[in-house]
Amino acid sequence: MMISQITVILFYAATLMYAAGLGCYLFRSYKLFDIFLICGTLFHLGSQLARGWYLGIFSPNAIFGEVFFLPFVLAVLTALLVVKNKETPVLRSGIYLVVFFSLVGVFSPKGVMPPSPKSGTVFSTLFFLTEVLAHACFILGGWFALRYLVFKEGQIYFHNLLVWGFVSYSFAQIVGAIWAYLGWASPLSWSPRHLQSASIWCLYAAYLHLRFLPDWKPKNKAWFALAGTLLVLWFGYSGFLWEMTMKIGV
Repeated sequence: MMISQITVILFYAATLMYAAGLGCYLFRSYKLFDIFLICGTLFHLGSQLARGWYLGIFSPNAIFGEVFFLPFVLAVLTALLVVKNKETPVLRSGIYLVVFFSLVGVFSPKGVMPPSPKSGTVFSTLFFLTEVLAHACFILGGWFALRYLVFKEGQIYFHNLLVWGFVSYSFAQIVGAIWAYLGWASPLSWSPRHLQSASIWCLYAAYLHLRFLPDWKPKNKAWFALAGTLLVLWFGYSGFLWEMTMKIGV
């Protein structure tokens, strides 16, 4: 069996496990939910590792392609939150996002991006890893912000996720600049990709500073977090639509 087939089969198996976990969540069968979430995460891990060999040689950047790596990170974050706060059922609602973004992957091209200048450097790998981790924190934080606005629950969780997302995203900008310098002899270019990254960073930097305003209430923070998530999704997936035309091994 070809490595590309193994990658796809494991990803589909993970998606089915996540979907089963969502069913358990809806019926409040939380013990079964935890089992399906763990099984899905393990299948997904296997799929991501297999993607590293998609081109016949090991390429760590292929593991961290956002369309397939993002739902994995969301699943891991959801699992960690559940383990840390077992008596908080709202945290399991992250499974909605895991299933949704897994389905996006199911209907997406299964190839990988071709190598780019200096893509073999560790800074390139760290950039993709920390950027997707940050996006996952921002998106999951926005989800809990939405639940806070609708159900008045999950306030502390969306704020903490946004803080850690900002830390990860800041690190991504540093290693990304080093990678850009090694590959293109400049740490920054006035390209849409770089400007979008700068916009996201400034947005969440503003979020962290606005909390010092006397009238900056939790509801304001939640709306800001939700707006940030929409911006991350717009920039991330508009770029993905363009990258779809470049993928190889589809």
